[in-house]
Amino acid sequence: MKKMIEYIREMPEHIEQALKSPEVKLNFRVDKVVFSGMGGSAIAGDLISRVILEDKKVYSWVVRDYSVPGFVDESTLFVATSYSGNTEETLSAYEDAKSKKAKIVCITSGGELEKRAKKDSFEVIKVPEGYPPRAALGYLFTLSLKLLVDNGILPEGLLDNMRGVSDFLRGLQKEFEKEENIARKLADKLYNRIPLIYTQSRYRPVAERWRAQINENAKAFAHSSELSEMNHNEIAGLLHPENLLKQFFAVYLDDGTLHERVKLRYVFTDDLTRDSISGSLTVQAEGDNVLKRLFYLIYLGDYVSVYLAEYYKEDAVAIERISELKRRLSG
Repeated sequence: MKKMIEYIREMPEHIEQALKSPEVKLNFRVDKVVFSGMGGSAIAGDLISRVILEDKKVYSWVVRDYSVPGFVDESTLFVATSYSGNTEETLSAYEDAKSKKAKIVCITSGGELEKRAKKDSFEVIKVPEGYPPRAALGYLFTLSLKLLVDNGILPEGLLDNMRGVSDFLRGLQKEFEKEENIARKLADKLYNRIPLIYTQSRYRPVAERWRAQINENAKAFAHSSELSEMNHNEIAGLLHPENLLKQFFAVYLDDGTLHERVKLRYVFTDDLTRDSISGSLTVQAEGDNVLKRLFYLIYLGDYVSVYLAEYYKEDAVAIERISELKRRLSG
């Protein structure tokens, strides 16, 4: 079996392959897009919904549950994403969306989801098999983005920008695998500490990707939140218990588009909590468009997580507790 860092290195190739996938044309009106998925299969929908669709005229939502919101109807594009095709929450949400007459497209490597979609005459976009779902983000994100662009929901220019992301990531591989680099520096800071991953509201899925990658790859606990929201509650809680908070380390993610007031909140939040936690560091995204900056932060977090797995002497691919939980639930 491959190591996780090998899967991470393949992301540029996954993006390029996904961009070459056949068009899926939908002959119906769409005024809402609902993404459904769990874990690594859901992150693509989170990123597109929050980062890409936020300022567009199409309402978007992400479902990480067994059912769909009441507003789902015949003018809703329901994108069911399950890498394995057997995620029970996604299968249940699929049936609920079907009952509400939503227009459904499935993104999967196969499994029960593909069987049901074909039986129900819904479109299926196939993803190659053999990857941990969290390592298939290049495919899942690009295929989801391409689906929306091909049907006029998002502008064509996004695919042009996406074509530049793959070479951009190859350059970052060289940077992040140098003996001394920002990913190693961050992993050094986070080792034997509890990471607090903070970002602006729009980029919360990126912070959640960092948290999930640290959870699954490094088998380590991490927390993520957004500003301004944490300034209205969490900042007050970063005081006790004092001895435990000294094991926390804050990482602030900045994509370069922070609201001026959020910039101030980053500075003041860091200043007010500095004496309570072990330290902090702000990460500034690189890239000349939104997709490059988005994937800079994602790729950096992926590398940090595998370096942490190395420090903790954990197999970054294995997810024994998740597998055991699924086994028990299926019994």
